[in-house]
Amino acid sequence: MILSFKHFLRLSQFLLFAAAIFCLSMSCEFDQGLGPSKTRISGKVIFLDPASRPQNVEEVRVIAVANLPPAGFGDVYFSNAVRFDLDTASYQLSVPVGNYPAVGVLWKARGKDWAFNNLMGIYGFNPPVDFALKPVQLTESQPVSDDVNVHALWAFTQFDATLAGRVTFAGAWPDDTEVLLLGAFTGIPDLDNIANSLGLLGGIPLPITKPGTDNKELDYTTSVRNGLYKFIGAFWKRKGDNDPKHIRCIGFYPDPANLSRPGELQVASEKTAEGVNFVIDFSTLPEGVKLGSATPAFGK
Repeated sequence: MILSFKHFLRLSQFLLFAAAIFCLSMSCEFDQGLGPSKTRISGKVIFLDPASRPQNVEEVRVIAVANLPPAGFGDVYFSNAVRFDLDTASYQLSVPVGNYPAVGVLWKARGKDWAFNNLMGIYGFNPPVDFALKPVQLTESQPVSDDVNVHALWAFTQFDATLAGRVTFAGAWPDDTEVLLLGAFTGIPDLDNIANSLGLLGGIPLPITKPGTDNKELDYTTSVRNGLYKFIGAFWKRKGDNDPKHIRCIGFYPDPANLSRPGELQVASEKTAEGVNFVIDFSTLPEGVKLGSATPAFGK
């Protein structure tokens, strides 16, 4: 099954918020000999658009998180390795009794570490039109949930390049912050309504976590498609406010010749564009940053 571009954009819009539940990256060792568990989450992974599957897939696993966002690695549970040469494959997660706000599918490239921006799907996405973030709860009386089926979109593995840099924080991190995401766009996005520009995204937006008390800088890497990027910036969302018109850009990678304008960069396949550094300024809220004079129409 191949999703239409319209459905791809709707899934991108969903993942813009859902991706914020995950940590930036991690490396793990796994016990390959998982046996039946008395408390478990299991089901099927339904792979969509197999023609988009890359040649360098090493593993696919299902994850469940015990808290949003995870407080540490102990909040993240990985399944057995899932067969990815099939249209539909079984998985099992051995987890303790508790509530799991999100279940998703991750893939790992050969020779690379696990990274949560390599997300292929979330439990609750049922094509073509059903999008939700569905929790799973295990109790002492109902310790097994065996029908947690997750759709995984191979198109989200087509991120063959990397952006890397450092963000510097200015101003106080607001207490009502729900999401802070870094997004890379192939055109100038509509900063007054980011939902209008999701088709310009070159990768799944990267969640940015709050640094330690004395740390005002954070290094990042994010996976994107190769090509030309005209806007790379950070977007802030307030808790409980789901209106995309209220999402605010609070920093962007600038043009070295004009710091009020966004900078452009080209990133080649299998390469990393480094030095993509910029300031995230919370003091620009509630309006967010504004672009310099002679702002082009978004998408140009």
